[in-house]
Amino acid sequence: MRPSQRQYHRRGRTGGQTPGLAPRDDSSGSCRFDGTGRAPGQSADALRAEIAQLQEAVARRPVIDMARGVLMTIWSCTADEAWELLLYVSQHSNTKLYTVAEAVLDSVHGEPLPAPLQEHLAAAVARMRAREDGHA
Repeated sequence: MRPSQRQYHRRGRTGGQTPGLAPRDDSSGSCRFDGTGRAPGQSADALRAEIAQLQEAVARRPVIDMARGVLMTIWSCTADEAWELLLYVSQHSNTKLYTVAEAVLDSVHGEPLPAPLQEHLAAAVARMRAREDGHA
């Protein structure tokens, strides 16, 4: 068997083997980044846009986490289950996750949850309860 036909295994973070992945040959001395600290072919504008997106995500995270806490309190669920509830409502109502989280927080302050979000949240909770009861 020629070396190019062999299946190599690479250790993952857990120490297990990942079948079918050959180790990379980084002996060429090539570097993934040029002297500017950027990946080759990536413009400064693209990096600025990525930084802006990351900053926005960091700013929005507390709102999402607070909404998870509200759902955990109201529905007596775990943090992961609250995340799944938010995700389900977001995906099935075609609403951004942050917008769903804001609506949940607004409902704590007396604002009614929009009808489509109410319907999808009720469906998500019913789905979660059915799984807990072993029906799903």
